[in-house]
Amino acid sequence: MKSWDPFADLLTIQDRMNKLFEHLLSAPVSAEVADGDAGYWRPVAEVARGPEHVEISCELAGLSRDDVELHAEGNVLVVAGTRNRAGDESWTYHQVERPHGHFLRKFELPEPVDLSSVETALEDGLLRIRIPLRAAAPAPR
Repeated sequence: MKSWDPFADLLTIQDRMNKLFEHLLSAPVSAEVADGDAGYWRPVAEVARGPEHVEISCELAGLSRDDVELHAEGNVLVVAGTRNRAGDESWTYHQVERPHGHFLRKFELPEPVDLSSVETALEDGLLRIRIPLRAAAPAPR
């Protein structure tokens, strides 16, 4: 007869919890919810500063320019929109990895920029936003 070991059950539970957290923490960044913006997903993005401009690029596969809204809130650039699920309402999905629904990203802009001369391009699922830096004001003498 085998004796019962209560700690064996605890180790099994701990192992299952560890696997659950590993799975949750390995979710793609693009599926994360924006801080303080529950209900929105966040596109993967990069922000770089060159000598004359700031460039922001966001992965927005499957979207057109009409699906994306850009606006500034002070020194924060907001990229927002909606990606609808492709396919027919009658379809049954067996795996869904691309986020859909409303998305929102907010980018704090470094340095003074010229928001009147923003250039944008959306090609091959990548939104590129180029914002010129303002010339620094000369120091008073």
